[in-house]
Amino acid sequence: MPFDVSWSNSKQVILLKVEGVLTLEDLQSLFVEAAAMMNETSDLVHFLVDTRTLQKIDNIPATLKIVQGEPRHPRMGWMIVVGKMNPMIKFGMDFVGLLTKSRYHCVNTMPEALAFLKEIGVDISGPVATV
Repeated sequence: MPFDVSWSNSKQVILLKVEGVLTLEDLQSLFVEAAAMMNETSDLVHFLVDTRTLQKIDNIPATLKIVQGEPRHPRMGWMIVVGKMNPMIKFGMDFVGLLTKSRYHCVNTMPEALAFLKEIGVDISGPVATV
């Protein structure tokens, strides 16, 4: 499994580290796990997605189709993606974000991601600050 999913300090932020090659099966498992975690709280949940060690997304067109077809969870907040992305992947994510009306923000470094979380009013003390 090329991803690790865990809660931050306050169940406001889900930390998602993606590495290696992400397959369609992995992506579907990730959606199931993330939805189950969001169902544990009544708060708006933001995702901090660390793609700095992601090498490849298998079958990008099929992946984008899965992401686009996935219903938006009612507690889904911002998705902050950390790491330099392949321009084609970034274009696809931007496009899907527009179609699904998702709140999506991409940064190159973890300090930028933490600054954005703070800017939108999320408490970044504790484990989030040490990612």
